[in-house]
Amino acid sequence: MNRRQFLLLATAGTFGAALGVNALMKRAAGTPVEADTNLTHLYSASDNPHGGHFLTRLDIASGQLQSCAVPMRGHAVLPLANDTALLFGRRPAFECALVDFLPSPLAGEGLGVRGIPATAGRHFNGHGCLSSAGDVLFTTENAYDEKRGVLGIRDSKTFQHLGEYDTFGLDPHDIQLMPDGKTLVVANGGIEQHPDFGRRKLNIDTMQPSLVYLDTQTGKKIDEYRLPDHHLSIRHLIATADGSVGVALQYEGDLYRQQPASLVAWQPHGGELQLLDISTADVARFNGYMADLAYDPQQQILAVSSPRGNHTSFWSTRERRFLHAHSLPEPSGIAFLPQQQQFLVSDATGGIHRFPSTLQPAPASLLHQFPDQRWDNHLVIA
Repeated sequence: MNRRQFLLLATAGTFGAALGVNALMKRAAGTPVEADTNLTHLYSASDNPHGGHFLTRLDIASGQLQSCAVPMRGHAVLPLANDTALLFGRRPAFECALVDFLPSPLAGEGLGVRGIPATAGRHFNGHGCLSSAGDVLFTTENAYDEKRGVLGIRDSKTFQHLGEYDTFGLDPHDIQLMPDGKTLVVANGGIEQHPDFGRRKLNIDTMQPSLVYLDTQTGKKIDEYRLPDHHLSIRHLIATADGSVGVALQYEGDLYRQQPASLVAWQPHGGELQLLDISTADVARFNGYMADLAYDPQQQILAVSSPRGNHTSFWSTRERRFLHAHSLPEPSGIAFLPQQQQFLVSDATGGIHRFPSTLQPAPASLLHQFPDQRWDNHLVIA
């Protein structure tokens, strides 16, 4: 496997007090966000102004920024032990990147990158999570010639491929470990793609997105849920400590003819998957596209970013409705800070913004601005 070493260091101010963990890390370790206060780093995929792709880590205590060049555009990030983190390739990707943030003499005191290749006939779909014991890595993948979605199963230390589970749908994207430690929830986007056609969508008229629950030990399907509008692709998830699931949707219908009924769904623990209420005028501002999610369990507020709509939105899961939205340039990553009752949002211009978690609209504050940093996709604080 290829190994590349690049290091880009810059300085920045500190973030202050301990920050919260977003859904990816919480579910990967089976740890509720409320229980973890030993948090030191922020992770995100990023680009520079010249189009280079990186995995970036900010040390909260020192303000040191580390960016390690990677061979592909990244999507979600999974921090691992011993100062390493796994960057999942953006679909369709035939490689993920394991980054070691401790300088190595073998790398000339630079950072080390190890490529994790996809198995034959599969490509990565941008997300993954660990088992409750942390010894197994599950990755969402597309078996493109077979036209089916699968979960790759790997040893989390060696990354040896151990097998796979069927996801019972096409285009599995996000995956989370439920708080019982025994169940996986998978977002099947429903879209048929093949690497021969790049990112072209091949089955929009017949796509069938689904939310599927699987047994971690056997791969058996426990349950499956669908929304009435089959053009609402189920993309990103957050699983809360009480077993509820939030869903960010992306609309594959014709926005010029009709707006979707909503772009955010919620499934309370033991309940049905349902769209959250929003007016046609309000949903139009998101341009049919929602991305990352974060959740405040105390206020029961779900925050969702819309990079194509240039807004960050806030929703009440208690009242099952849209609350308010704020304009930002291509907001992507989002995480909840429980000690501060705030949401942290990154954008495509290098900004990191702080939003108070409130039912009423409140102004955001700019926490940091990195002129050469183009934050991408998801935000992980761990």
